[in-house]
Amino acid sequence: MKNRKFTRFTLFVRFARLELCKLSNPGKLPIFFCLLFALWSLFSTIPLDAKITGNCSNCHTMHNSQGGETMVILGPGETDTAPQSSLLRASCLGCHSKTEGSTWKDPVTGAPIVFNSQQPSYNPVMGLAAGNFYWIQTEDEYGHNIFPGNPDNTLTVAPGNVTSGCGVECCHNNLYGVSKGFGVQRQGCSKCHMMGNTDGPIGYHHKNNDAAEPLADSADKGWYRFLDGHMSGSGSGVTGVEDSDWQATAAVNDHNEYLGFSGTKTSAGGFSSLDNTVTAYCTGCHGNFHIEQDASSVWIRHPSDGVVPNSGEFAAAFGASGGTGTYDPLIPVARPSLTGWTGPASTVTLGTDLVMCLSCHRAHASPYFKMVRWDYKSATLSTALSGCLVCHTSKN
Repeated sequence: MKNRKFTRFTLFVRFARLELCKLSNPGKLPIFFCLLFALWSLFSTIPLDAKITGNCSNCHTMHNSQGGETMVILGPGETDTAPQSSLLRASCLGCHSKTEGSTWKDPVTGAPIVFNSQQPSYNPVMGLAAGNFYWIQTEDEYGHNIFPGNPDNTLTVAPGNVTSGCGVECCHNNLYGVSKGFGVQRQGCSKCHMMGNTDGPIGYHHKNNDAAEPLADSADKGWYRFLDGHMSGSGSGVTGVEDSDWQATAAVNDHNEYLGFSGTKTSAGGFSSLDNTVTAYCTGCHGNFHIEQDASSVWIRHPSDGVVPNSGEFAAAFGASGGTGTYDPLIPVARPSLTGWTGPASTVTLGTDLVMCLSCHRAHASPYFKMVRWDYKSATLSTALSGCLVCHTSKN
């Protein structure tokens, strides 16, 4: 049963049905049939499309108690059964995790699984599009550490962090540890997902953006994967085309699509200069990584949101011929515009499409150092360069 949206009109209709049943039953119509009619009226209403479907009680509870037992759903390693905010039954981890490695989508809530306690065995052994937090249980260097009970042993501040104008306890410094201000309620997963301009969630799980309308480009649609910040107000979210199964299956014509913007390479970036892109969002914490050139235009970092040239060794990137190559879900590119897009494209257009943060990194975690999409620390050179060679074809 889908979520129901009750209005005064639907309540009035249900009351009228009950009164009609009373009036039509002057002792002749068995009360049993009247009760059946009443039950039908209780559950019959027009279902409304929503991001999350199913019974409200799958995710919410009124009193956090059923038969004297807590209603909180605990994720791996969680022990706190206290009531959750927004009447929720679980934290992000409780909804989006499994203790085994084969499940990628919760069979009850439909939530994508981003943390399997055992190594994921799907897609193939990579998890969904953003990767899987499985790999940071013992290796902090393999992803973003969203576990408050297992603090990062390597880093205390995000690499490439820019804190000017934000303060020592800036929300952008790390995923945990901010003791005051805007970041108090935004910890772990909610540092990136599902948040608006306040300290609490704003209901993006119920926004109407699904397989029938895959382009998420506004707060009304919940932005792309609920990635919403606070700079520039309502324009501070990420635009993208959402794959309906989060790339549990992926192919040249079955994948997410990302927005890119070829802005300046001499500043830290952000929404003000990088549009509603994934790169803009990443630079919220890793701002210096967008400073790719110094004043003399000498490259000091790999481009992020840089156009893949249709010249030199890049003319054969993605197996291209005549400026058009084949899309590779392992090395995704960004598009300069997604306006009007209704699904993924199977090609890469050189001189137009861009390399971005996610071209090389997974957003959550990967089996490899620095969240890279391939094993670039491999002792075998061809394996270490496998992802690089997609663009840098002459380096083979």
